[in-house]
Amino acid sequence: MKNEDLSEILKTSLKAEPNFRLPSDFSQKVTQSIARHEQWKTDLTDYFYLLATLLLLIILLAGSYYLADKEFLIRIVTFLKLYPVPVLFLIFTLNFILLTDRVLLRLLFNRWKINQ
Repeated sequence: MKNEDLSEILKTSLKAEPNFRLPSDFSQKVTQSIARHEQWKTDLTDYFYLLATLLLLIILLAGSYYLADKEFLIRIVTFLKLYPVPVLFLIFTLNFILLTDRVLLRLLFNRWKINQ
């Protein structure tokens, strides 16, 4: 598209009355939507950083136990192999609680606070 065509389109669109009306709280709703989206991204990022930190701490703890007492670590691995379902259920439950606390409740309370 040429600059002359673009300038002509711009002139005609600025002279004409628009065919629609925006609600009076349009800018407030757009701002709240952007803020909610950014808060959601921030909360998810914080959650993943916390999860990665916890995983790193567990790995460091297991490594230190491996260097200090290999027999204890072997017993832990044996326990995990014997009872995988309860251990996975416990990990899933704790992860869900962490996700709910760090992300979902903040999203819920921010949305509830905005709608009041």
